[in-house]
Amino acid sequence: MMRSVPVRVLLGSCLLAAAANLVHPHSTTPGGMPPPPGMILAESTAKRFPQPVRVGDLLGREVIRTVERQDVLGRVRGVVRDRDGQIMAVVDFGGFLGFGARSIAVPVDAMVLLGRDMEIVAFTPEQLRQFPTFSPSGTMEVEDDTIINVGLAKPSH
Repeated sequence: MMRSVPVRVLLGSCLLAAAANLVHPHSTTPGGMPPPPGMILAESTAKRFPQPVRVGDLLGREVIRTVERQDVLGRVRGVVRDRDGQIMAVVDFGGFLGFGARSIAVPVDAMVLLGRDMEIVAFTPEQLRQFPTFSPSGTMEVEDDTIINVGLAKPSH
């Protein structure tokens, strides 16, 4: 014999489940999402509500990975423009407490702002480990007072 469940109990259970999903989202990428396959970084950035940001305000920001734990990957140490005009953030990547880190250049279009931090949304930490060590030859430093556009990430909480 089947027992019926009162509607208010069923409704209360549904509300609790919905609230739990708000507190613990199922997404493993709480901030920015990586661009879909085949989409170039500039197109992806254009969809992330790019905001004007002074280069000097990016310096020293922590760079985090897009997973629930949001591990710190490094810090922004500079911003450069390469031979093709692409703007790159020079990130001290890896190491432990600043020791053993090396500088890599990450396209700003592959990054988003998330509060006081920056997330790299287009590359995994494994891919970043394959990036060559940054060499300033062939690049031009972008002055601190220069305004560039950086996409925004939606917080997970």
